[in-house]
Amino acid sequence: MKKIISTIDFSPAAENAALYAANLSEHYGADLLLYHTYLLPVSATEYGYPFVTKPELQEAAEFELNELAKKLQGALKKSIKISIKAEVNTFVEGLDELCNEEKPDLVVIGLTGKDALTRLVVGSHTIKTIHHIKYPVLVIPRSATFSHIMKIGFACDYKHVTETTPVALIKNIVQTFNAQLHVLNVDWKNREFTADTPDEHFYLRTFLDDLKAVYYNLEHESVTDAINEFAHKHDLDFIITIPKKHNLIEKLFGRSTTKEQIYHTDDPVLCIHE
Repeated sequence: MKKIISTIDFSPAAENAALYAANLSEHYGADLLLYHTYLLPVSATEYGYPFVTKPELQEAAEFELNELAKKLQGALKKSIKISIKAEVNTFVEGLDELCNEEKPDLVVIGLTGKDALTRLVVGSHTIKTIHHIKYPVLVIPRSATFSHIMKIGFACDYKHVTETTPVALIKNIVQTFNAQLHVLNVDWKNREFTADTPDEHFYLRTFLDDLKAVYYNLEHESVTDAINEFAHKHDLDFIITIPKKHNLIEKLFGRSTTKEQIYHTDDPVLCIHE
């Protein structure tokens, strides 16, 4: 792992995600880039508000980013390379352009807002980022804290495995962290079981054979409750999901309809693409 980009909007959630990213950088020898976008305000002088110039906004953003960089560095045991970038742009477009330039190994983004991700889908740049950015995006809940990555979950529905599973990327991720992979499939009374399921299961086992993954078939009416429950019970450090394949990411951070307090996930989710 060589480079991590952490997106910053100066919210507590973003700062927590940046701290998580800084710890990742320290443990795995990566450089960290703190990235912030802003938009120029419409001149508000006619409404009685003072006009803020672009240089003033840029200076303020860079000052705050530098302060955050100092804070992060102070929280680490070892020094890491932290750079900053602030620019006028929309969040998703700016991040997409930056990723194409920097080609990061990982993009880290914190959940904003007061509650679960399902409440943030409308108007949130988090979901847009996950679906638009083609680099791995690690979504950090506000309550998540960093620990050495030892156990990784992979949510799989055993459908079109050959066409939709980025095997090489999953292998690279697991091997980078030297972690154990837990492959999770959720079904309820065989509703998702088809004639192809055994073959699809075999294909995935064959593709991931050298990882010595552990496979679990979870019996539960709710995919998200099952995964959240498993993640807590087995201390998973994060869960891999493929956003294009299913809408699990929208659900994983949401509140369970029956166990809101217990299964509100504290676990980061790594979103990768086919």
